[in-house]
Amino acid sequence: MAQETTGNQYAENLFKILSATLLTGLMFVFSRGISGNDFWWHVKAGEWMVNNLSLPGVDVFSWYARENGIVWVSHEWLSQIVFHLIYRVSAEPGIFIFSFTAAVLMMLLILFRNKTSICLNLLSATLFLAPMIQLFTLFYGRPHVFSYYLIYLTILCLYDFKNNENSRKIFLIPLFAILWANLHAGSSTLCYILCFIFFAAGLFDFSWGKLKFEKNSKKQARLFLCIGIISLAAIGINPYGTEMIIYPYANMGDAFMQEIIDEWQPPDAKNITHVLVFFLPVLICLLNFIVTEKKIKAVDLLLFLFFSYMFFRSVRFAIVFAIACSFFAFDYAIPRQTSPKAVNDRKPFFIVCGLLVIINISLLGQLIKTHQSGKLISVALDKEFIEFVKTQQPKRLYNDYNFGEALIFNGIETFADARADLFSPHNLKDMLSLFRLVQSDPGAKEKFLNVQSLIDKYDFDAFLLRSNSSLSSYLRARPESFPILKESEKAIYFSRASGSPRTGGQQQ
Repeated sequence: MAQETTGNQYAENLFKILSATLLTGLMFVFSRGISGNDFWWHVKAGEWMVNNLSLPGVDVFSWYARENGIVWVSHEWLSQIVFHLIYRVSAEPGIFIFSFTAAVLMMLLILFRNKTSICLNLLSATLFLAPMIQLFTLFYGRPHVFSYYLIYLTILCLYDFKNNENSRKIFLIPLFAILWANLHAGSSTLCYILCFIFFAAGLFDFSWGKLKFEKNSKKQARLFLCIGIISLAAIGINPYGTEMIIYPYANMGDAFMQEIIDEWQPPDAKNITHVLVFFLPVLICLLNFIVTEKKIKAVDLLLFLFFSYMFFRSVRFAIVFAIACSFFAFDYAIPRQTSPKAVNDRKPFFIVCGLLVIINISLLGQLIKTHQSGKLISVALDKEFIEFVKTQQPKRLYNDYNFGEALIFNGIETFADARADLFSPHNLKDMLSLFRLVQSDPGAKEKFLNVQSLIDKYDFDAFLLRSNSSLSSYLRARPESFPILKESEKAIYFSRASGSPRTGGQQQ
C-alpha cells in the first residue's frame, strides 16, 4: 500500500513537471511575440462598427469594393468588436495577454481533465501534447480563438450527457450556437454536426473486434437529435439571418479561394515541421487505438475520423483535431508501470522545478525586450513605409494580398485583402494573376496573360508589392512607366507615370 502511494506521488510529480514544461514551452513561443496575421483589419472593422453603431453593408475598406458596391457580410462582427475594445483599452499588451491567457487556459483544461489517463502513460501523453506548444501560437487576435473554446465546450457537454443522461449541460449547446454564429460563423456548423455524430454513434448496440457501439437511451437519442436541430436553427440568430447557416459551406466550397490561402492547404508529409507539429498527434491517437486492449467506443472513433478528415483537408484544422481528440486520446494508451527504484528519488523533481523557474524568469525578460522593440504583435509593413504610402494618397492602389491588413488598419484603401470570401467572386483571380504573372482564372477566355491590359482594366495608379514578387520584377523592367518611389527589404512602391501606355483593356 505504501509502495502504491509512493508510486502515485511519483506519477503526480511527473504530471506536474509535464504541465510546467508545456506551459514553459508556451511562454517560450509567445515571448517572441504573436502573429498579427489578419488581426489588424479585425481591430479596424470593430472600430468602424463601434464608431458607427452599425454593421457594414457595402465594404468600407476597399476602393474596388466601394466602386462596385460589393456587399460585405462580416460573419465575425462580435469578435471584431471585442478585439477593438481590448485594443482601445490596452493596445498590444492587452491583446497579447488575452492571447497568451487563452492558450494557457486551454492547455490547463486539457491537462487537468485528463490527469488520471495522462499519469498512466506519460510518454504517449507527452508525444500527443508537445506539438500543442507550437499549435497554440494560433491563439492570437483572430475570431478562431473563440471557436476553439466553443468546440471544447460543445464536446465537453456532449460527453457529459453521453455518460450521464441526467446532465443538463447539453441544453447549453444552442446558446453556444448563437455565440458561434456571431463570433466566428465560419466554423459554426460544428455545433450541430457534433450533436449528430453523438446521435449516430448511439444508433446501435453491438461489438465488432475492438469496436464497441453503445446504444443511446431514448432520452439521449431524442436530445442529441433535437439539440442538433435546434442548434442549426440557432445559427440563424445573427444580424445576417439564415445566410450564416449556408456561409460555412459556401466558404469551404470555394476551391479557388482555398487554393491561394496557405492555411487552407493540406498538410505536407514531406515537410518535417508538418510531421512533428501536425501529424504527430494524429499518429499517436491512431497508435493508441491500434495497441489498446480496451474496447474503442464508437463515438470516439467517429470523432477521430471526422476531425482527421478535416485535418487532411486543411492544416488550419490541426489545432481543432488536437483539442477535440484530447477528450479520448489518452484513454487508450497502454498503462506503464512505475519503476520501484525511481519512486523514492525526489531530487530530480526539485532540480527540474528549479530549472523551469529559472527558464521562465529568463523568458519573462525576453518578453519585455520583445515589447520594448515593438514586436509584441507582428506587422506586415513597418510604420515608416505606411507613412510614406499615406503621403502618396493613391486612389487606385494595387496591393500585395498580405499587405492588406496593414493598409486597412492605417486607413489606406485596398484593391483586395485577407477578406478573401468578399473578393473571390470578383477581383481576386485578377489580383493573383498579376501577382504571379500567370493566368489564374480557370474561366478566362485568354489563357495567355496580357499584363498591361489587366493593369489598364483597373486603371491602377500605384503598386505596393513584395520586393521579390514576379509583378515587381515586371514593373522594375519598365522604369519609365512605373518608377520606384520607395523600397525596403520587404516591400516596394511603384507609382504609375501619367504618360504610361494604355492598351484600352475592357472591364470583364
